[in-house]
Amino acid sequence: MLLILRNHLLRLLEEVARGYGWVALVPSWKAGILLALLTFLEPAIGAAGLTGALCAWYAGQVAGADAGERPVCVFNGLLSGLFVAHAWTPGVSVFALAIMGGVFTGWLTVVLGRLAASQLRLPILSLPFALVAMLTMAAGGSLSSLQANWYQAPPDLFGTQVDKFLSAFGNLYFLPDPFIGLFLLGVIMFFSRYYVIIALCGYMAAWFWMQLMGAAPEHLATTAWDSNAILAALLVGGLFAAPSWVTAALAVLAAVSAAWLSLALGRILDVMHLVPFSAPFVLAAWLILYAVVHNARLATRFNLHTPDFPERSYERAQISLARGGKPGSMALALPFMGQWTVSQGFSGPHTHRGLWRHALDFIVVKNGLSFANKGGRLEDFYCYNLPVLSPAYGQVWRIVHDVPDNRPGTVNVAANWGNFVLIRLYDGRFALVAHLRPGTITVAPGTWLRPGDIIGYCGNSGRSPQPHIHLHLQSSDGIGAPTTPFHVASVLVATQDEAPRYELAWVPEESATLSNAIEGDARPFYLLAGRGLRYTVACNEHSKCDWSVRCEVDELGRLTLLSSAGGRCIAESTWAAFSCYERSGTDDPYFDLWLLACGYTPASFQVDRWQDQFTPARLFPHRAARLLSVLAWPWATFAESSYQRHWDEEAQAWRQSAHHRQKCTGIHLITEALIVPQLGCTVITGEMGQNRYVMQATSSFQRADVGVPAWETSLGLSTTFKRAI
Repeated sequence: MLLILRNHLLRLLEEVARGYGWVALVPSWKAGILLALLTFLEPAIGAAGLTGALCAWYAGQVAGADAGERPVCVFNGLLSGLFVAHAWTPGVSVFALAIMGGVFTGWLTVVLGRLAASQLRLPILSLPFALVAMLTMAAGGSLSSLQANWYQAPPDLFGTQVDKFLSAFGNLYFLPDPFIGLFLLGVIMFFSRYYVIIALCGYMAAWFWMQLMGAAPEHLATTAWDSNAILAALLVGGLFAAPSWVTAALAVLAAVSAAWLSLALGRILDVMHLVPFSAPFVLAAWLILYAVVHNARLATRFNLHTPDFPERSYERAQISLARGGKPGSMALALPFMGQWTVSQGFSGPHTHRGLWRHALDFIVVKNGLSFANKGGRLEDFYCYNLPVLSPAYGQVWRIVHDVPDNRPGTVNVAANWGNFVLIRLYDGRFALVAHLRPGTITVAPGTWLRPGDIIGYCGNSGRSPQPHIHLHLQSSDGIGAPTTPFHVASVLVATQDEAPRYELAWVPEESATLSNAIEGDARPFYLLAGRGLRYTVACNEHSKCDWSVRCEVDELGRLTLLSSAGGRCIAESTWAAFSCYERSGTDDPYFDLWLLACGYTPASFQVDRWQDQFTPARLFPHRAARLLSVLAWPWATFAESSYQRHWDEEAQAWRQSAHHRQKCTGIHLITEALIVPQLGCTVITGEMGQNRYVMQATSSFQRADVGVPAWETSLGLSTTFKRAI
C-alpha cells in the first residue's frame, strides 16, 4: 500500500512539475520546479495556482487522461488558479473558484483535446483555460464576496522597451514584473538559447507591426498581445519545429498573427467586459500548424507528436537528413542485382519532367555501351531479361504483364509504362517498377514483398527505346500520378581508380554507376522486444560494475534501447543500416560510449569504411565537449566520425574502430567494437586522453512478458574475445 502511494505521489509530482513548465512551453519537469517556486513569490497567488493545478490533474485522471494529457490538464488548471488569485483579492471565494476552474479545465482539456487531435490533428494548448477564464470573469460580477485587485504598475528595471518585453514573460504566470520576467528568461535560457532568440524575434516583429498599423495603446493594454505573440513564436518556431529559416519565418508570422488577433478579439470581447486571455495565441498557432501539417513539404520540419527543445529537434533533424535523406524523401532499395548505370535521373531531359520529375532509369553499361554486337536484337542489350527486385517493403497493388516488348529504337506510347508492378508502401505511397518483359512478372496483387524479392525480369515494353528499369514513387495508385521525392539507400557508388564509395542515403545523378551493398550479419544489436545484453564495464580498470542495454517498444510504437542506468534512444534496423537517434533519459557514459562505438553501423558486409558528420558531441565522455555542444550551438553540436571495419578471422567477428572528433575544439575519442554475428556487440573499448573505458558482454537475456518467459544465457566468451580488451 505504501509503495502504491509512493509511486502515485512521485507520478503526481513529476506531472505537476511538467505542467508548470508547459506554461512557458518548456518541456522539462526540472524547469517546472523552478517555475513553480516563482509563482510562490506571492504566496496566495502561488497557492491558488497549485490548487487549480492539482484539481485539474485529478479531474483529468477521472476523465481518463493518459500520461501525455495530464500535464496539459495541469497547466490549464494552474493558469485558471493563477488568474482568479490575480484578478481578485485572495480569500475563500477565490480558492473555491480555483477549485472549480481546475476541475472544469481538467475535463475540458481531455474532451476538447481529443476532439482537436482527431479532427484537426493539433494539440489543444491553453484553449480550455481561455474558455474557463472568460466564463469565470463573466460570472465574477455576480459573486458579491469577490473584491477586485487594484492594478499596480510594475517597477522599472531598465526603463526601456526591454522592461515591457520582460514583463510579457512574467505575465505568462500572471506576474507582469520585469524582475520576474528576467528570472523566467534566465530559466528558459538555461535550457534553450534558441528559445530566447525566437521569442525576441516574435516580440519585436509583433511590436513593429502593431506600431506600423497604428494600434491604440489603450486598446492593446488589456489584451496581453505581447505574451500571446511570444507564446506563438515559441510554439511554432521552437517547441514543435526543427530550427531553420523556414520555421523561424513561420514563428514570426505566428507572433504577428497572435498580436493582431489579440487586438481584434480584445475589441470584440470588450463589449462584454471580457478579455481574450490566451485565445489569440492558440488560434494563431492553430492557423500556422494546420497549414504545415497538411503541406507535405513543410510537415517534416515539425514534430507535433514529440515536442522538444529546438536544439534537440535540430539534432534529430540533422541526423535524419544524414541517415534518412531530405525531409519528405523515402528510402528505396535498388531494383536490381549487380552494377547498373543511371541513364536518366531526376528532372532528366527526356521523360522525367514536370509532375513526373522524381524518377530514375537504369541500364547496364560495359565499355561505354549498353549492348553487344550491333544492338539490333533485344538480347544484345546487357540488362535485358535480368532479374528485377522489389525496392521496398510493401504489398503488390496492381500489375500489368501482357504488353509486348518493343524492337530496339521503337516505343509504345499507347501503353506508356509497359509491363509494371505497383507496390503500396506503409505510408500510403506507391512505388512503380516499369518496362518489364511480358509474361515474366512473378508476383500477384496482394503479395507482400521485402526489398530484394524478385518481381520480374527487365524488358523493353511501353515507352522504352532500349531495355531498362524505370523506378519512381507516386502519391496515389493512379497510373501516371505525380511522383514524389525518394532516394536510394545503402549503395556502393563506383569511382575511378578507387574502391566503391558507400552512400547510406543518396539521389544518384545521370551516368552514376552503382550497386546494392549486399546485406550481411554485422548488426551490433538485434532489435527484439525485451531482448538485451549484459556487460561488465570499467574505467581505467577501476569501479567495475554490471550494466545492461535492452530493447523495448515505446508509446509511439518505436523500438527503443534502454540502459540499466536510465539512458534511452530510438533505434532502427533496416536492410541498410543499424541506426540510433534521439538520445534522452538520464546521464549514462557507458550508454553514450556504446552509441558512439556502434550506434551507426551499415548492415552490408561489403562496407569497410564510412563517415558520419552528425555524431552528437554531447555523447563524448568529456565535460568540455558536452558543455561546448550546448553553449556553442549549432557549431559544436556535432562531431565527425570516421569508421573502419574488417573481419577478424581469429575472433570470427567484425572488428569496428572509429575516430570521433569535435570539429570546433579538436577534442577526440577513439572507440573499438567487436561485433559477433547472431549475437551483437560483445566488446567495446574507448580511449580519450588518460581515460580508457572497457565494456565486456557477459550474457544475453530476455525479459519476461505475458506468455514469454524470462531467460538469461551466459556468453562464455573465449580467451580470443578477452584478448580484444
